[in-house]
Amino acid sequence: MITLAIFYYLYLAIVLFFVVYSFFNIYHLIRFGFASLVNMIIIIIYLIIASMFISYSFGLLTQVDWSMPLINWQTNLSPTMNSNINL
Repeated sequence: MITLAIFYYLYLAIVLFFVVYSFFNIYHLIRFGFASLVNMIIIIIYLIIASMFISYSFGLLTQVDWSMPLINWQTNLSPTMNSNINL
């Protein structure tokens, strides 16, 4: 049985990529950007908006039953299915 948790783990991988990419961008803004108030305000606004989106999406994802089957392969055939076969 394959559950919906596959999509959850895919989402976590995307969030991890986003966080790593964000740290890379913030590092370059601080290291190579102009040391100004505007640069710091942009970084702070970016961090606030990104954390709001991530926390909102995690809040929505906690409401999902991730153990629900996505694909349910049944290996046992019921006897009624075989009763119509005439050999």
